[in-house]
Amino acid sequence: MPARSTPRRTPPPAQMVQFSNVGKVMFPESGITKGQILEFYLKVAAVLIPHLRDRPITLERMPDGVGEGKPRFWQKNTPPYYPKWIRRVTLPGDEKKVQYALVNDVETLAYLVNQGAITFHPFLSRVQDLDRPDYVIFDLDPGGSRFTDVVKIAVALHKILESMAVKSFPKTSGKSGLHVLVPWTQKGDFETARAWAEGVASQVVAKLPDIATTERMKAARGVRVYVDVVQNWRAKHIVPPYVVRPTPTATVSTPLQWKEVNAKLDPRKFTIKTVPKRVAAKGDLMGDVVGR
Repeated sequence: MPARSTPRRTPPPAQMVQFSNVGKVMFPESGITKGQILEFYLKVAAVLIPHLRDRPITLERMPDGVGEGKPRFWQKNTPPYYPKWIRRVTLPGDEKKVQYALVNDVETLAYLVNQGAITFHPFLSRVQDLDRPDYVIFDLDPGGSRFTDVVKIAVALHKILESMAVKSFPKTSGKSGLHVLVPWTQKGDFETARAWAEGVASQVVAKLPDIATTERMKAARGVRVYVDVVQNWRAKHIVPPYVVRPTPTATVSTPLQWKEVNAKLDPRKFTIKTVPKRVAAKGDLMGDVVGR
């Protein structure tokens, strides 16, 4: 059954959401302020919100900015003092029920960023059917390996999926890896989807055993890239496209065209300063993932 969420309440216009401390430096190594983070999220809201809408959200909040010793909160439960117009959905948690926020509009997005949210981590499924994923994710985590190996594995994965007549969509993770998303159009729930993903990942490893692995234990991976499909499960969350990551230069998880996944690819060039222009020129390269 679909989860029960709070009824829609009309939020104030985005320009009336009260912003505070916009001059605070949130990324000290690059001098990026809270105001610049807010500005970025408002610029990409039209392409970001479809990837967040109706998905329970875990917030990665860093109200004092990025840096060693600065507080970092992984916030699932929505505080009661948050405005009533922010929609919530109540779901079972490990010990008690959790009231997740739903980022369904630009006003909610702006409010949460003003509260120090740097990164948004949504479910792979929507509240209308939490047992069925909208897509499968392959997370290519380099660990101590070279990024060029990540690229080789992504290309191999693409070819395998193409041979199966399956569309796939690459993006940077926003840090050092790549994500490949596949819309889940087959019958079945998370268990079926994850089993399918494990089978594909095994094909990738069989093709590139010297640089790819599905080994979960870090000590056993060596310098091989981890082809991770573990997050394909109910109530797990992922990094969606167009969100900021807590790196020194405020890099952004950014959709790519497959022709861009080559030896020249540098994930560090996708930041809050460069991504809005890219979005304006290319639109949402992952729009098909969420069925827009």
